[in-house]
Amino acid sequence: MLYIVATPIGNLADITLRALETLRKSDLIACEDTRKTQVLLKHYEIQKPLMAFHEHNEQEKSEDIIELLKQGKTISVVSDAGMPGISDPGSRLIKRLIEEDLEFSVLPGASAFTTALVFSGLDTDSFSFLGFLPVKGMARRNLLEVIEKEPRTLILYEAPHRLDKTMADLMTRIPERKIAIIRELTKIYEEAIRFKIKDYDQQDFVKKGEMVLVIEKAEKEEMDEEIILSKLEEAIKSGMRKSQAAKQVAKDHKLKKNYVYDLAKKLKKTNT
Repeated sequence: MLYIVATPIGNLADITLRALETLRKSDLIACEDTRKTQVLLKHYEIQKPLMAFHEHNEQEKSEDIIELLKQGKTISVVSDAGMPGISDPGSRLIKRLIEEDLEFSVLPGASAFTTALVFSGLDTDSFSFLGFLPVKGMARRNLLEVIEKEPRTLILYEAPHRLDKTMADLMTRIPERKIAIIRELTKIYEEAIRFKIKDYDQQDFVKKGEMVLVIEKAEKEEMDEEIILSKLEEAIKSGMRKSQAAKQVAKDHKLKKNYVYDLAKKLKKTNT
């Protein structure tokens, strides 16, 4: 049997009794970083053989693990922190296990993004976890557009050295939305900073450690589309161009300018 085992995201006490029992009975533990996993195992006086299992060798090591499982070995897979497969190695292995019709079990436990979501104080009824933003290019721009329009609370992971760039992009697109930056979860310097995105430059906090960004959802447009179109037509008849009308209607009724401009495009070309 193979076990996917969630491990602490900071405080070593945040591990389940079942996880410890499973690690103790394993023949082998596949881990993202053997040095970090040794710290956890030493703390709980567990001595087991370790296999390095990370993003650079996951495909190759998955085949080794499958072969060991077929030999009857019990194997646990852990990441440095949290749940393997969530922005960490593990998902490729799971796909291979399913293809080979091999049994596996997932042990629940600590998770940074759900902990940060609750910590943020933002809406938890529905949310979307996006992992790490692409560093650059079209993939990054596309995901930023999703963030701009997403009607659910959004959760991102971000590295400290990329935080300023990400916040600059967010300030350009959604300056009025609330955000919570949760850093160093469950560790000594755990901190939650909550503010409007436009006020990022006024925040004073140490930009170090693991960071989770929780972003307020986009507001649903309240005004009926037909009413907005009617307002646009009135503005255009008064002499405004479509772009001017869209800007004015959006301002008057506190609507998103891009949304109103997209509706303006639906009007007849004669109203330009």
